[in-house]
Amino acid sequence: MEIRFLVLNEFSVLYDVLILSKKEKEMLVIKLAEEGKSTRQIAEAVHISLKDIGTIKRRYTGEEESIEKNNSLSINSKAFKLFKENKNLVDVAITLNMDAHEVLDLHTDYLRLSNKNNLMSIYFEMGNEIHLIEHLYRELKLHGLDNEYDISNILQKEENLKNLDRDLYETAGEIGRLNSLKMQLKKEIAELMEMLGHCKSVMEEKGQETIL
Repeated sequence: MEIRFLVLNEFSVLYDVLILSKKEKEMLVIKLAEEGKSTRQIAEAVHISLKDIGTIKRRYTGEEESIEKNNSLSINSKAFKLFKENKNLVDVAITLNMDAHEVLDLHTDYLRLSNKNNLMSIYFEMGNEIHLIEHLYRELKLHGLDNEYDISNILQKEENLKNLDRDLYETAGEIGRLNSLKMQLKKEIAELMEMLGHCKSVMEEKGQETIL
């Protein structure tokens, strides 16, 4: 008798589930999910497919709307979204199945729209030497100088060093000029001394002739 009652009770529950409307089944799925039931347990209780349960849960959490919205985005919008998430160019090309030149063109547009077109100007200007910027940044960061104040200070010191080099160059030129003048004066002094010696000899000879 007890077994028969259990069978009838289970049949009654099954019958109740089967006659539920679609909306009621969805509400039951959400209720069971909030109670922590697994997808398989919900499927057994409500008697709907795992796929339908997944759809109901995504619709309830808003995930399905997000997926539909993402699918409706243009290829450009999808690329811009990935760039905004800091995805690298290779990942964007793979994710969207795009050619390299298409990704590069879109990335250029993204930078312009983000008011970062100055970076692109620097990139095109430097070409293959663009790695120098990365090297400079990492060196500055390593030494704790990656801030506007220290960078300005370094540039000012560099300017001072250039001025010092110029001053040293000019000073060296002045020293060379003075050394040349010194040698010229020595030569002139030697010639004057020689003339004085000659004059002295002549005067001595004249003096002796006068005495005689």
